[in-house]
Amino acid sequence: MAIESKNSDLYRRFRLYGFGFLIGMLIVSMVYKGKGCQMPNSAKMEKLGWQKLGYTKHASCRMKCRNITETEIREILGNGALPGRGKVNYGKSDVHHKPYSIYAVEGSTIKGKNLRIVIDDEDSISRVLTTIDLAVEDDSCNCKYK
Repeated sequence: MAIESKNSDLYRRFRLYGFGFLIGMLIVSMVYKGKGCQMPNSAKMEKLGWQKLGYTKHASCRMKCRNITETEIREILGNGALPGRGKVNYGKSDVHHKPYSIYAVEGSTIKGKNLRIVIDDEDSISRVLTTIDLAVEDDSCNCKYK
């Protein structure tokens, strides 16, 4: 009659734990196979890129005044299939705004314009509230729309 040592009991526990851990890892790898992980910025930019774009009167006035085209806005937002050149500036955004969150997307166009696009993220529409050329310090536009 041999007396079992405490080390053999500990060794048996590690083997059982390791076996359970490996089974768990296999299950997790099968469930999440092919699914990537996205950071909040890239997920929001992808969503904004897929949505239909709408413009407020104020945004249209600002775009006309500052020579900003819809193509430049699409460059920064992306078009869903291609990633945009912009990032969400959460410091300038109001994600808790009701009824829809407001996001400030900043980026540069192919021509080198540094823009901030303020977007009201509605259900299926990204409504551009205003556009800001970050290189221009004083506001010479006379857009009275809100």
